Amino acid sequence: MSELFEKRVSRRRFMGGAATVALGAAAAACAPPGTTSGGGGGGVAQTNKELKVLTWNHFIPEFDKWYDPWVQDWASKNNITVTIDHINIADLPARFAAEVAAQAGHDLIQMIGQPSTYLFEHSLLDVGDIVSYAESKLGALDPASNKIGKVNGTWRAWPNFFINQPLLMRGDLVQQVGEDPNSIKGWQDVLRVGKKLKAIGKPGGTAISHCNDSNHNMRSIMWSFGASEVASDGKTVTVDSSQMRDFLTFMQEFYHTALYEDVFAWQDVSDNQWMDSGNGGFIHDAISALNSVRGKTVGGVDIYGQAIIYPPMVSKAHSSGLDMPDYCAMGIWKWSPNQDNAKKFLRHYIDNYLLTFQQSRDYNSPTHYKLFDKGIYSDKSVGGEFLDLPKFTPLSKWKGDNIATWGYPGPPTAQANQVLAQYIIPDMVQTAVRGTTKNEVDAAIKFAVSQLKTIYVK
Repeated sequence: MSELFEKRVSRRRFMGGAATVALGAAAAACAPPGTTSGGGGGGVAQTNKELKVLTWNHFIPEFDKWYDPWVQDWASKNNITVTIDHINIADLPARFAAEVAAQAGHDLIQMIGQPSTYLFEHSLLDVGDIVSYAESKLGALDPASNKIGKVNGTWRAWPNFFINQPLLMRGDLVQQVGEDPNSIKGWQDVLRVGKKLKAIGKPGGTAISHCNDSNHNMRSIMWSFGASEVASDGKTVTVDSSQMRDFLTFMQEFYHTALYEDVFAWQDVSDNQWMDSGNGGFIHDAISALNSVRGKTVGGVDIYGQAIIYPPMVSKAHSSGLDMPDYCAMGIWKWSPNQDNAKKFLRHYIDNYLLTFQQSRDYNSPTHYKLFDKGIYSDKSVGGEFLDLPKFTPLSKWKGDNIATWGYPGPPTAQANQVLAQYIIPDMVQTAVRGTTKNEVDAAIKFAVSQLKTIYVK
């Protein structure tokens, strides 16, 4: 986002939710390159007495119950007054944009799912020193984190964790329809088994709607066909391809024969509810979907116990699998009068990184990938008391080249953020699956091309 744009756009104009992000992203396309110098706070006077944190309502509620007192304990020991504000994940982009417009609000922000580092490049402090500290303690950040956190050579945020989005299937139901759960390796297998599950009244649930889950679900399947919205340069629109047509043709069959039909208005929590209700045969979502039924039965069935967690789905395009998790990153506003305190806390967080993973019940997957080699998903003494083995072992495959982020195979630019904010890929898929013929596929491609060109072709 250009500095001129950030100063001139009013707070009222920024409060429009997803459209807000799209507006900011359009301006970001014209922003000057970021600098690579350290510091970044300029002459902002520091209070050294306060810290205001903006974060989300964690999808593992037990984490927030632990996190807030833990932060307060640190603040008390350091004579700092800390305020922690939790809001819904869907409301974060508009709140960030409002604070940019007002040049006021919180000091430290937790970006969830779609960190807007490119979008707010000129409003975020250079945190290269924090990243260096984290890597000295925890090892190097993974490739996707480097794309997300480092913008034009400057670290605008520290990617502190990501959220796995694996395929979750009811093993008991898979066996009931005569299939071997171990035979499910790729999306064609999910289609084959999904048809049988729907035939017994247990269809899968995957959002094709305006929600974050839909953005990552559709991309994960799309990439398995070798399709993408842009090329590796992050600029060239590539949706009009044979690979994309294969993907959309697959989605037509997948939707009509394996999925629950009413997924066009689903929200991020809908697939969790679908699985937890006992009606769903499978979903593609985070393990938080299982947390709410852990230790419980639904209709006499232990859904948590029956659920199988899968590694990223393999394909001809990606032989070891490629999936899109939700990346998360912590940043500090440039105008914050409490930058020093924010950095102090981030170092405290880094010093206790493994503890935060354990308290998230193994939900906050490490962006410092060498921790996988230490048994974070295979050794209970490392992963903590909530690590369920061998159920959680497949999550160890969610790392390195098996995961990517929005804008793939290019970088997660401000334009890529705008594509997310406008839900162009889910809308393309929805256009295709409204029917079952080539005509709907052609209409979907035409729609996507027209929408993407307004963003990438200037």
